[in-house]
Amino acid sequence: MADQITFQKLFSDFFSQQAYGLGVRISIGTILMNLIVSLAIALFIYYIYKKSFTGVMYNKNFSVTLVMTTLLVSGIMMTITGNLALSLGMVGALSIIRFRTAIKDPKDVTFLFWAVSVGIINGVSFFELSVTMSIFMGIVILLLSKKMPLIHLPFILMIKYTALDDAELEKILDENCSRFKVRNSSLSDSEGEKTIEVRVRKNQETKMLQEIKALEGVKKVVLFSHEGELAE
Repeated sequence: MADQITFQKLFSDFFSQQAYGLGVRISIGTILMNLIVSLAIALFIYYIYKKSFTGVMYNKNFSVTLVMTTLLVSGIMMTITGNLALSLGMVGALSIIRFRTAIKDPKDVTFLFWAVSVGIINGVSFFELSVTMSIFMGIVILLLSKKMPLIHLPFILMIKYTALDDAELEKILDENCSRFKVRNSSLSDSEGEKTIEVRVRKNQETKMLQEIKALEGVKKVVLFSHEGELAE
C-alpha cells in the first residue's frame, strides 16, 4: 500500500503544474511532450533541407543548427508563457544579440524561420498547427525544388578580348540563346570587356563558350549563373 501511494505521488508530481520562481506554472510532462514533438518536427526540417539542397557544398552544421534552434525556441516559449514581465525582459535580452554569420542562400533564411516558428508554436503546445504546417511546407519545398525546373534563369556572360568581331559574336549568341542583352562594355588601351545577360538554350552552355573562345582576339570567356556558379 505504501508503494502504491509513493507511485501515485511520483506520477502526480510528474504531471502536475509546478512553479519555478518565474511566475510560470507548467508540468514536467508538458515540457517533455513539447520538446519531443519539437525534436520530431526539427528532424523532419533537417530531412527536407537535405533533400531539397541544390547548392555546391552541403553544410551539415547548418542542418544541426535548425534542430537546435527549434528546441531552444520551444524552451524559451515555455519559459515566458503567461509572464508578461519575463516576456519583455527576454525580448530585451535577445535584442542585443548580433549574428555575424552571413547566410548566402535566401532559402536558408526560410528554413531558419521555419525552425523558429515551429519552436514558438510547440512552446505553447499547439501541435496540430506545427505538424500540419510542417507537412505542408515540406511538400511544397520538395515540389518546387525537384519537380518544377520550368524557368530558364539568366546567365551573365563576360568576354575579355584584344579584338572582337561583334557580328560573329551576335551570330553565336543568336544560335545558342533565346535572348541576350549587352549590360556593360568597356575598352582600354590593350583590351576590352563585355558583360552580356543571356538566356541560354538547354544544354548549349559548353558549345556557346567554345565557339566564343574560338573567335580571334578573345582571351577569356566566363559564364556566371544566377546562383553564382561559374563556367569557363
